[in-house]
Amino acid sequence: MKRCFLHAGVAAAAAALSIPALAADVLPGATVAERALNGAKEYIEKNGLENPKLTMLLSSLYRNSMPDFTREWTELTGVEIENVPLGYTDIPAKVMAEATAKTGVYDIFNDFPYSMPDAAGAGVVVPLDEYAARGQPDFSGTAPGISFQQYYQGKLYNMVLDGDHIILVLRDDLLENPAVKEEYRAKYGKDPGCPETMAEWEEMASWFHTKEGETRWGMTFDKPLYGAVAYRSINFSYRHFPAYLGGLMFDADMNPTINTANGIRAIKQFASIVQYMPPDVQGWGTPQIYPFWRTGNAFSAMSFPSIVGNANSAEDSVIKGKQRACAIPKVDVGGGEMVSRAPQAAGTGYMVNTYSAHPELAYWFIQWFTSESVGDRAIAHPKGFWDPFRESNLDNEGIIARFGRQFLDTTMANSKNAVSLLLIEGNYEYFNILDKHLASVMNGNITAEEAAALIEEGWNDVTEDIGRDYQIATWRSGVESGIYLDKFE
Repeated sequence: MKRCFLHAGVAAAAAALSIPALAADVLPGATVAERALNGAKEYIEKNGLENPKLTMLLSSLYRNSMPDFTREWTELTGVEIENVPLGYTDIPAKVMAEATAKTGVYDIFNDFPYSMPDAAGAGVVVPLDEYAARGQPDFSGTAPGISFQQYYQGKLYNMVLDGDHIILVLRDDLLENPAVKEEYRAKYGKDPGCPETMAEWEEMASWFHTKEGETRWGMTFDKPLYGAVAYRSINFSYRHFPAYLGGLMFDADMNPTINTANGIRAIKQFASIVQYMPPDVQGWGTPQIYPFWRTGNAFSAMSFPSIVGNANSAEDSVIKGKQRACAIPKVDVGGGEMVSRAPQAAGTGYMVNTYSAHPELAYWFIQWFTSESVGDRAIAHPKGFWDPFRESNLDNEGIIARFGRQFLDTTMANSKNAVSLLLIEGNYEYFNILDKHLASVMNGNITAEEAAALIEEGWNDVTEDIGRDYQIATWRSGVESGIYLDKFE
């Protein structure tokens, strides 16, 4: 796919679209949220606005929870916010369309961090550094692999309120079942629990996998018990694959690392465990996986952390209080080196449209909403999909009640291994190539070795199309910042 813009032209256009110069003085207010409120009120008064309104392109996952907070913002500031929900797979295209249309119809874009590079490259989102200099948002208490995803090429473009580094969760009621323990000990010489490695997870999935009508552990299963459920569909596989690769996708010169012994091993492991998942899992996304997990018809799930809170909150869940969270298992990347990497598979954030009539006012809402005092309440919201990600979450009673102490301790430890997905332009093209060939392996159409060669070829084409020198510079900058944890060899 040819790119629809030239980097030099975009840079010139962005320079012409300057935001109002802001003084470096910090706004009054003892907290991040208070400073944001004061910034909004100051902006409204300075510009003589009456009944100001902002519009947010909102991920439809939050259509039932975000209105509670936008109403609160209106009560505090008088600024109305209209939420326009859209499926998250469709939002990146809508954002990029705005780069050409320049309508300003949306003031705020709610999307995942990996849409930021293309949006910034197209000049459709505003750097937030000048506003942040006055508002002083606080990103402390957040693991580097998450907080660094708010930046692109050294500028703040996106403010994250979500710890979407994937997690493994097991059925704790099965793990604690005396009959299960007895049989498992007899076979493996230890109690069942959180697996140390991906290989052990697949081994456990195989052992727990139970056919319909079978009787095991004193129970007859009227429905199958699948050993595992996880994301294996187009537009989702790429979010989980980095946990299997366990390292950088490119070397320092943007040469893919997929067509190597480690890359081929990762493809094989990623595809192999599918045999213990529901047969139609390759067509599933969150709307299918979360309700299925709640039915209790799977032993394990690798998913966004909110799957735990959802199963504890949903009225139809049969596994409330019966979940054990586990850190992402390790993989052997070669030479006996064992690595755990928890991809930040989504991690919803908030960006400001360059063509907004009130970009500064949009920023103040984002700072207020993502602040510790407000954001923690959002994560505790029973209908929300925001996940714990910063230290303050550990002491929030609402978050503890929703997710449980065991999960919180585990996910915060897991966050230390959180890594970004690709934060470079063209990442959707890279992702799509990966997903298509992973699907072919899972369907038995090609081997892992053939897939690795095809992925390598496709990735090189994308890199050349965008500009290898440009990609190398951006890639090296991101790796050096630490958002992928791993460094060049």
